[in-house]
Amino acid sequence: MAGMTILLFAAALGATSLQSSPHVPAQSFRVLESIFDDARLRHHAADMNCSAIESMISETGYLSGYGHVIQVCDGQGACCGQAPSVENVWASTIVLAGDEQYEPSEVTLYVYRSG
Repeated sequence: MAGMTILLFAAALGATSLQSSPHVPAQSFRVLESIFDDARLRHHAADMNCSAIESMISETGYLSGYGHVIQVCDGQGACCGQAPSVENVWASTIVLAGDEQYEPSEVTLYVYRSG
């Protein structure tokens, strides 16, 4: 298993935030915390498989009532997934050291009010 893993939380994009719900940061943290120790996360991040990580997040059930998008970027800046084009977005990022060797990647969870 890869060495050190760093857990970071980023505030919102630019001047945007989910001002209408103070629970979004806590829910987003629970989502990332619940999948953090799952070996599939590192494997999917190394493979740049955003849809598989999306499925893992949906399975947690923590974000019902909110839309979410995953973006995975490797150390060279190649990414899968894209930040949503909505007005209010809360983002949190996990930085993973890699799967079986040191190949850092960032997994960003964007959460927004759906509908």
